[in-house]
Amino acid sequence: MELLQVLEYTFLFILGAALGSFYNVVIYRLPRNISIISPSSHCPNCGQKIKWYDNIPIISYFLLKGKCRYCGYSISIRYPLVEAFTGILAVLCRLLFNDPFLSLLYFAFFSILLIASLIDWDTFTLPDIFTLGGLLMALAVSPFREDISLRESILGALMGGGIFLLIYLYYTKLRKIEGLGFGDVKLMAFIGCAFGVWGVIYAIFLGSLFGLLYAIPIIVKNRSLQFALPYGPFLSLGAFIGILLNLKERFF
Repeated sequence: MELLQVLEYTFLFILGAALGSFYNVVIYRLPRNISIISPSSHCPNCGQKIKWYDNIPIISYFLLKGKCRYCGYSISIRYPLVEAFTGILAVLCRLLFNDPFLSLLYFAFFSILLIASLIDWDTFTLPDIFTLGGLLMALAVSPFREDISLRESILGALMGGGIFLLIYLYYTKLRKIEGLGFGDVKLMAFIGCAFGVWGVIYAIFLGSLFGLLYAIPIIVKNRSLQFALPYGPFLSLGAFIGILLNLKERFF
């Protein structure tokens, strides 16, 4: 690997980690209806403003040993993990796509899935700003993409949203229970529009597999099926893994 490539990937990782730090702010504040701009970063326990040297992505967490400098409040390991993953994601998208436009586009799509999934995991909600906003974004850029046409984007959105709309209506209208949130319908429409029909297939089959693997230990431990899991994170993970590994080209 040439020096320039090393520098490029290092820059992308640092930039991605910095964006990941902002994603953490969005994930925490948006569901709580707190501005993502003001106030500046502060400890949720003591309210002390976090200095810039305590807010360096990944590094500050380990320098502070995962605790607030002022009150010793424990900081979730998820913060540096999101930062590190976003940095890795920026590098992966550059490695997967030679076209800078597609690299940036997929990074944006995957970022939406990441933020929406973690909010869903915490709150069992999928904000429209990510699902419908992502859908509109995917539609708007589809005429300029080389990997997926506008027709394929629309077909994917109709397939993903349509299948999950039927499932949603089955539970709410026939069984009179909420077995699936309407946010998942909108999420699948976005996944289909962004990644096409194969994105929908990955999300459904791999997402269901990952969800089942996660649920089995809970079922065994509690000896009950009466528990709730957000579906969005597993659908997003299924789509991400399928696209990342390019399973269509490997097996079909």
